[in-house]
Amino acid sequence: MNINVTGRHVDVTPALRDYALEKVQKLVHFFPRLTWGHVTMRIEGESHVVEILISAPRGVTLVGEEAAGNMYAAIDLVLDKLGRQLKRHKEKMKDHRHDVPMDGGGMVPPPPPADEEE
Repeated sequence: MNINVTGRHVDVTPALRDYALEKVQKLVHFFPRLTWGHVTMRIEGESHVVEILISAPRGVTLVGEEAAGNMYAAIDLVLDKLGRQLKRHKEKMKDHRHDVPMDGGGMVPPPPPADEEE
């Protein structure tokens, strides 16, 4: 998975970059078909904000953004959010047709025609 890490008006240290890359790579173990990711870090007032974009199969881009007191905590929070989004996306992709009963989907066959001789 190709991951870019950038900072807006913030110098991204090598330790912070490595931490973000390591954490985002864990999402690949959770969902192996991810193709790219982009991590953006910025400071807004007193809060540190991290935004992560992840490309999922079928042209879906998942976006998560969280703010915290420091960048490391913000990365952890946004990855928790993306983990939930990936789980929900994986559920949507799952084939649910195997849940249909073998008796025709719960349909009751029509009754046989009544005999007119009786």
